[in-house]
Amino acid sequence: MSVEVVVIGGGYAGLGAIGSLQEVPDVHITLVEPGSGHQLIPELPEALAQHGLVSNHLVPYDQLLADTGISHICSRASSIDWDSRTVSTDSGQQLSYDWLVLASGSDPSMPPIPGLRQYGRPLRDAADAGRIKDALRYQKDQRIVIVGGGLTGVEVAGMLGIDHEVVLIEAAPRLLPALGKGLADYAFRRLQRLGVILVLGQKVQSIEPHLVTLERDHYGYDILIWAGGITVPTWIHQLGLPLDSRGYPKADPYGMVIDHVFVAGDLWHVVVDGQEIAATAQVAALAGAYVGEIIGHRIQGVGNESSFAPRLRGMLISLDPGQGVGWVLHGGIPVRGMSARTLKALSFHQYRLKLARRFAKAWPMAGSE
Repeated sequence: MSVEVVVIGGGYAGLGAIGSLQEVPDVHITLVEPGSGHQLIPELPEALAQHGLVSNHLVPYDQLLADTGISHICSRASSIDWDSRTVSTDSGQQLSYDWLVLASGSDPSMPPIPGLRQYGRPLRDAADAGRIKDALRYQKDQRIVIVGGGLTGVEVAGMLGIDHEVVLIEAAPRLLPALGKGLADYAFRRLQRLGVILVLGQKVQSIEPHLVTLERDHYGYDILIWAGGITVPTWIHQLGLPLDSRGYPKADPYGMVIDHVFVAGDLWHVVVDGQEIAATAQVAALAGAYVGEIIGHRIQGVGNESSFAPRLRGMLISLDPGQGVGWVLHGGIPVRGMSARTLKALSFHQYRLKLARRFAKAWPMAGSE
């Protein structure tokens, strides 16, 4: 009999785990994922550009998983019975597992700001991007307010600043806390030259139709995009797993939370040598591949496991269609301008190519630009 592995979530972490597990003999993999395609979430700001298409940033599962023997259950996981090792789905199916990977990603963090849930538009997945794009007119008289000056907020501001009046609001005293101050200052100046109004050091107090009120100022808007961070999905909290102080499943250095159950991606609060590793698509893909390898080793009785310590290849942010900023290689060589933008585009294509190779598909796949 084959070993049954269920992977919940078909994002970077889920597909990373599946890619590693495909190498293990006598394993049957079931992907539980309600979407029809793998969402290239870091690329979604690009889809908001005037001639961008959200569909260009999706890879259909029916193509990706064809002829692999991997089953795709197009439904959400609704509950898990730890004693019987079964996953129940919204569509009424029950799936038995020998090993389970929880890689369902994250939800937008929506603090209790009056009006936020009614009027704020999150950008966390392709459906969010589609709704925002449908509302855009690509005219300078349409004002877009973006709340959140991290990676997503800065990229969206750069993409939309060409065709719209854009206001970018960040509660911290500077943009891009994940980057060094010099790179963050470069991004600030570039967005200013693009015409983006940058408001730093003020928290949002309330949101009304067409008006956002800050601690000292207020701004009118036509569309308000919320890029204020991520949080653990509510359903994870309902599973009865041990949680850490931030509400993440409490995992050991190998990603295991309870016997035969692992987390990967945004659900894994990774800390290495006391330093928190930021949740990015790159880290999610590495964590997924690592967890898949660990499960494969344990299925085959292979020891000598090393704890997860990702070596990041870099961090790159688009500032507009022609400029970017960030760092590359371990140790962090700063890059900016056209070279950073080119390297970011190259990283997108490298991931697509790696995905095609992992699942033995022709390049380019459907959904590729």
